[in-house]
Amino acid sequence: MAGLKDGDDYKDGEFFKSPALLKLVCFGVGFGGMLLFFILRFAMPDKAGAMGYSWLFAVIFFLSLAVGGLFWTLLHHATNSGWGTVIRRLMENLATLIPFILVLALPLLISGFGFRDALWEWFPKRAAVLTSANEAAAQEKDAYIAERNAVIARAQGDVEQAKKDLAEVAAPSPGHRAHLEKNIERLEAKAYKLSKEDLSDEGAHATLVDKHFLHDEALLFAKRGYLNETFFWLRQIFYFLVLTAIAFILRGWSVQLDKDGDPKWFRWMRRGSCGFLPFFATAWTFLVFDWLMALDFTWFSTMWGVYLFAGAALNSMGVLIILVTVLRKFGYLKNVVTLEHYHLMGKLMLAFVIFWAYIAFSQFFLIWYANITEETRFYLTRNTGLWNAYTIGFLVVGHFFVPFTILLVQKVKKLPVVISCVAGWNLLMHALDLYWIIIPERGPSLTAHLGEANIAMTIPGAWLFDILALVSVAGIFGFFLLRQLSSASLFPCRDPRLDESLNVVN
Repeated sequence: MAGLKDGDDYKDGEFFKSPALLKLVCFGVGFGGMLLFFILRFAMPDKAGAMGYSWLFAVIFFLSLAVGGLFWTLLHHATNSGWGTVIRRLMENLATLIPFILVLALPLLISGFGFRDALWEWFPKRAAVLTSANEAAAQEKDAYIAERNAVIARAQGDVEQAKKDLAEVAAPSPGHRAHLEKNIERLEAKAYKLSKEDLSDEGAHATLVDKHFLHDEALLFAKRGYLNETFFWLRQIFYFLVLTAIAFILRGWSVQLDKDGDPKWFRWMRRGSCGFLPFFATAWTFLVFDWLMALDFTWFSTMWGVYLFAGAALNSMGVLIILVTVLRKFGYLKNVVTLEHYHLMGKLMLAFVIFWAYIAFSQFFLIWYANITEETRFYLTRNTGLWNAYTIGFLVVGHFFVPFTILLVQKVKKLPVVISCVAGWNLLMHALDLYWIIIPERGPSLTAHLGEANIAMTIPGAWLFDILALVSVAGIFGFFLLRQLSSASLFPCRDPRLDESLNVVN
């Protein structure tokens, strides 16, 4: 058909020349800002807790964008999507930023920086209750062993007495004999169970520690199999390895396909993505459980992982739209990206605006309807004071109604500048959404030791740390993104689906 583009005409790809000055600015702002942030942290040790919340907010915001890029890459291959081939390399570049951002999260995880215990209160609470429980167990151990040995001796004595009682009955009726034998079996089972109790010094100590742990922190005791430092670090290693490996394996195969055109790389990407998706979903879900939901370890939501996934997918698509628009403005991708691609990206962004709102409302509705204290405290905190107006203004109106109304108009989705502005708006709302998740925990957590009457909802002046952290991580994110953009062709130039993408119409 006349007028169709041929993928063979683009087999050499298109390469981005990263502006040296822009990279230098990003490097200076990012690493300079980070250096200043940590200088302030050690210069003002009393502000360490507040600054931990700031750094978590900045890191999780940019991590969600990178993880969203990985999701779109996986989805593109798993569904054999052809339309997005020309923008897939941008998705891959975004995904490969994951390890750099996870490295930035290390100060949050390492206790020496003073952030970890302020963010995740289960760490110091667990340590304190275990210390207290160990001290009490050491004092009670000898008496406990003597008491339990006496209980075992009594149980064994009861068995012997029951057997003696049966033997002394001269001619018991069948019913009477059955009753006595059943009683003997019950007492033997009880004695056997008691005899299996570990009454060594170590066993008795462990039993008493659990007893005091349960008494002092029942909820933390119930979650001890998950909320313990060893398993916590194993999970962090799992997140890093899984998300990083998936991102770099897929990009490596994609770049190799550019070099030799061997279709095996295309097949590997398709098959690999289908296998990688469950690992991706598990890693991201439990990461946001550990980093965000565990800010209050007593709270839980079964929809939490999906809620954070929806925001990541929505706003990474916004980043892709903005990236494409900026690159086209500077002369790149003009021959391969058309308004049809904008239209499709706009429809996906609209779909995830609706999906995010649906999940957000469903989570709120289920918690409101159940009215369980451990669940409702999350929303009660965020409905207090100015946070209530913040929720209605930014999340209900700004995050849903504004982009939903604009993106319903078909023409808007084919206007690059307009839809890029909508994408930018969504990114701002996403930042405010994550801010709403993290920051309301800061005031009550850091002032709880002052007593219920003196608990504060905010920490004065802490917003300055929030801005500094966000700007710093943004600079580092921009620096590595520019580096990745210039490391390979801006689009997969030998992908078998390139023809379909070049000529897409919807």
